[in-house]
Amino acid sequence: MVGGMVSFMQSNIVANRKMERDRCNAAARRTSAPLHVGYLNAVRYWGAPIPGDCDLRDDTVHVSVPESPMRKRVAGVTFHVFRGMESYRKQDYERFWVASPAMTWAQMAGHCGVEDLAAIGSAMLSRDTRRKVATLAELREYVENSPRFRGRKNCLAALPYITENTDSPPETQLFKALKDAGLGNPSPNHRVELDRSYALLDMAYPDCKVAFEYQGYHHAEPDQMMADAARLNRLQVRGWAIVYVTADDFRTPEARRSFMALARTMVARQRYLAAFCKLWQTPVAANRSQ
Repeated sequence: MVGGMVSFMQSNIVANRKMERDRCNAAARRTSAPLHVGYLNAVRYWGAPIPGDCDLRDDTVHVSVPESPMRKRVAGVTFHVFRGMESYRKQDYERFWVASPAMTWAQMAGHCGVEDLAAIGSAMLSRDTRRKVATLAELREYVENSPRFRGRKNCLAALPYITENTDSPPETQLFKALKDAGLGNPSPNHRVELDRSYALLDMAYPDCKVAFEYQGYHHAEPDQMMADAARLNRLQVRGWAIVYVTADDFRTPEARRSFMALARTMVARQRYLAAFCKLWQTPVAANRSQ
């Protein structure tokens, strides 16, 4: 991902976080009881993506309590009973407490699917240190320490698909698709040295030099297209096969199946060639040493 796109994402996160902070502070002023914000509001607060398929309302502040009698009537606030381990954070200049990243992720497990949950988790583990708010170990530890809460099964199902150091939710979707296709775990943001520079490949299989690169709209800009072409040429010289991925490849079940068939074919072909070259080179090396 280019630096300009990362900066754009960061500015959006900062804006969303300020919006949520103002919204939650306003809600906290309407009650004398402590307000423990979580769910969608905490997702935005921590800079993660809002799930596309979610059963939570977006026009309210979602708050969690451990027991039903603790729910209050506060205008613009929806109370939820959440039985996971309590883990909140509070800034001195804020009037509310916010669920920790791990708790936020666990709360969303009862309100969205496994793929969206993996995207939320991966966003919290971003490669960009400004956006990284948790680690995979912290997410695992939270689930282990919270044996009973709604959506725990979804958390356990999502953990294998959560990848640290990715740049965007589409990369998480790609990781899950490749893993589910039986190709093994790809290496996210795999670094390849290129003369005096380097390339970071979105998802790569270094054993056979196949990489999958997600193409967002910014790749259609003329300068970016020229940079992509030069980068592709340098990678191909080093034996890499690059498969470009777009949103259309996952837009429908048919498109997804077609793309995954192509991915399996490409990886299988490259692994066959890598194995053949290895077998061919081994006797040669042995003869030279005699």
